[in-house]
Amino acid sequence: MAEKKVAALVFSTTDFFGNIVRLGTKTWREHVIVGPEGHPEMAGYENLVKEVLEEPSMVRLAGFDTSLAFISEPGVGPSPEGIRVLVDYADTCYEKGSSAGKVATAYPIDIVRYPSPKLGRVIYERKVAR
Repeated sequence: MAEKKVAALVFSTTDFFGNIVRLGTKTWREHVIVGPEGHPEMAGYENLVKEVLEEPSMVRLAGFDTSLAFISEPGVGPSPEGIRVLVDYADTCYEKGSSAGKVATAYPIDIVRYPSPKLGRVIYERKVAR
């Protein structure tokens, strides 16, 4: 019997909704930091990515019914506008905490370069106490 290969992880955490979300080492290195659309300024922000998944400022649909964008507060990370973390889930049960997800990418928000991100409706928004 062939041995199953286990991908190396940067982290595994429980997201805001209660789903297990993983960030693979290969995704972090080859897509987030270095790839063709890489963001080398994200190097060293692995723990921040994890924190944004656990306690986002906002969560929006991100392109597909099974993808979400977790968004930080402004002033967090390498950009004054904050960061976004996109997660692909196994199915649409993520709001019930009964799905599993993988981080697809994470990047600093750049409202000058991308003033209108291609994101869908708001799923969750943290209310600020007044």
